[in-house]
Amino acid sequence: MSLFNFKNSDGSQKNVVFFTLALLTVIVIGCLIFNYVNRQQTLAYEWISTPKLNDVYVINSEVLNNQSRLREKYLITQVSSVDDGNISLRVSNFLFLRVRDAIQSIRSDKFLTHNYFSTTPLVMPLNKLQQLYLDDGIDDVGRSPDGMHLYGGVIIGKAAKKKRTIHLGRQDNQIAIAYYQGSMGYEQDWAEAFRLFTQAAEKGHPYSQLNLAHMYQDFEGVVKDLKLALFWFEKASLQQITAATTEYLRLCQQLVACAEIP
Repeated sequence: MSLFNFKNSDGSQKNVVFFTLALLTVIVIGCLIFNYVNRQQTLAYEWISTPKLNDVYVINSEVLNNQSRLREKYLITQVSSVDDGNISLRVSNFLFLRVRDAIQSIRSDKFLTHNYFSTTPLVMPLNKLQQLYLDDGIDDVGRSPDGMHLYGGVIIGKAAKKKRTIHLGRQDNQIAIAYYQGSMGYEQDWAEAFRLFTQAAEKGHPYSQLNLAHMYQDFEGVVKDLKLALFWFEKASLQQITAATTEYLRLCQQLVACAEIP
């Protein structure tokens, strides 16, 4: 009888230990979750208070517009500018039933599709945006770690390489043509035309680059230099000047050390 009680007591102690460990595990996990959520909320409010370009907010349109009983109520917005205490948001043309549906739309690169956002921005004071968050009107706040991706989706296209404007050097090119032709009241002066074409070509003006290449090729106002002609034909060709590409390929056949434009 005493042996039975001992075994029964030992089993009860194991159950108590197991229950205690399980309870402690639940408490620890609960604390970790609470701390994580609290940190995320603190971080979200910091981001709301110091918005950056392309930050993304999932907004409850019921709270925003003081409406109710909307089946699909979540909007995606993206910061387009911050200026003088006001914030401008691009607003999606679509409403979502759940926050996770909105996030899934972000994951699916929908930001890059045509007409995803309205052409009319939502502009509000920064303090109103903060109050909207405190009123539970903003359900998710996202900030891209690399400025391009969020939740695995692309939220902004790659920055296009800045192209030199064709206007840069245009005046030099026009006057150089006048000197080259002896027109518009200018006496023909190939040396001055060459100087101005060079000046404009170095600024990136594509037609000046083409004209300068021709002067090097035809030794007009300058010593003939096919390598420099090729160089300037290539520069102009890389700016989508078709005539330059044609001249480059034709001249390239005459030179040994020459490669076609990639």
